[in-house]
Amino acid sequence: MAFRFRNTIRIAPGIRLNLGKRGVSLSAGVRGASITAGKNGVYGNVGLPGTGLSYRTRLDKSPAHRHRVEQEEARQYRAQRQQEMQQHNPDLSDVRLSLNDKGLLILHDLSGQPLEPKLRQRLLNDFKADIQEWLDVQIEHINGDMDLLLNPHLDMPSSDNPPPEYPAQPFTELQPVKPQLTVLQVQPEQPQPLKINWIDRLVPGRKQRLTEAWQQAEDQWRENIQHWEQEKSALEQQHAAIISNYELELTRWRALKTAHDTQQHEDANNFLQRLKTDPEVMAATLQAELEALDWPRETLIDFELDDTGQLLKLDVDLPEIEDFPQQEARLGARELRLVLKKKSQSQLRQEYARHIHGVLLRIIGTAFSTLNIQQLIISGYSQRLNPATGYVEDEYLLSAKVARSTFEQINFNNLEDVDPILALDRFELTRDMSNSFILRCIKPNSEE
Repeated sequence: MAFRFRNTIRIAPGIRLNLGKRGVSLSAGVRGASITAGKNGVYGNVGLPGTGLSYRTRLDKSPAHRHRVEQEEARQYRAQRQQEMQQHNPDLSDVRLSLNDKGLLILHDLSGQPLEPKLRQRLLNDFKADIQEWLDVQIEHINGDMDLLLNPHLDMPSSDNPPPEYPAQPFTELQPVKPQLTVLQVQPEQPQPLKINWIDRLVPGRKQRLTEAWQQAEDQWRENIQHWEQEKSALEQQHAAIISNYELELTRWRALKTAHDTQQHEDANNFLQRLKTDPEVMAATLQAELEALDWPRETLIDFELDDTGQLLKLDVDLPEIEDFPQQEARLGARELRLVLKKKSQSQLRQEYARHIHGVLLRIIGTAFSTLNIQQLIISGYSQRLNPATGYVEDEYLLSAKVARSTFEQINFNNLEDVDPILALDRFELTRDMSNSFILRCIKPNSEE
């Protein structure tokens, strides 16, 4: 029953976006995505394989997502601290911590032998805070990410979220720089007219010497002014050529920039139009948006759009109930130990039912916020043992026809009070579930 549709997406589990004091990174997620972070959020520029297009999408879409990212960073920090604590502390470097099946803390040496009671007690006293932090890490490991398992719908975007947008590509050619023209030397100054006074006339030869000196200076000035005028003429021609070339380059640059900006505007309009009408672009964009989700368990999604791009059909390979944490752990009140409690089958079934309904609800929200479609059909299946044949087979557990108008009636500002099981009941839902959350096999909905 799986792989009914053309497009297949495998969503790997884990937190995709790492937000921290050192910046933003994508641990896994959209293929070919580059990350930009600013005061308005974290975005990914995503290339769509096979279309020649790219688009810009918000990656930190919900407060719940950002909160989980912070939790994941704190978890990784604690695990790193534990490793460093054991590596660099002489008293703990040769000690290993473990838990028995009852949650009791065991301290043993490298050979696996339990520590002597006195040494054990001393380490418990001296490193109580560090050991308690190690127990906190074990609690998280045992309980799993139950918040994400039970509440995937908290990350459900509303259908009126801004759609993916085309990221305008910057015009990279630098604007021509206005040239710095060579400055012409100061015009040579003409010597002052010769003045001969009566003393110059009385002193023999003085008048002649002055006249000759002035005449020499005048001749030198005439020579200098001739060179200066030649240099001025040459500079004016050179400047005219430089300015003319600059103006031509500036005109060419402005024309290229105008053409680039016009093309970018057309590309943006073309992307938004194709996102509404081109099934190929719609499918590629939806695939990228689904791949960007952080997910508690590996999930396989098959989907296809009809030829009009208006009806979306999705099949979701749900996790098995056996993949859920089978027990709960909490820190003991009186000593450094864990209290382990095995979950009842009723609790497991209820948690599993809430999870799979929340998964479908989140995928519905992602589809409606990405594509301008009015309806979709979504079905979830899981692998179960068929007692009649002895083989593990795909069995559909729930299937819903969802109209955008009905989906938009959800209060997206108060998702904490939305029960995903009851929320799916409001759609055309096919499901066979008992009051004790036992799910039986159903036949999935079709478009007829």
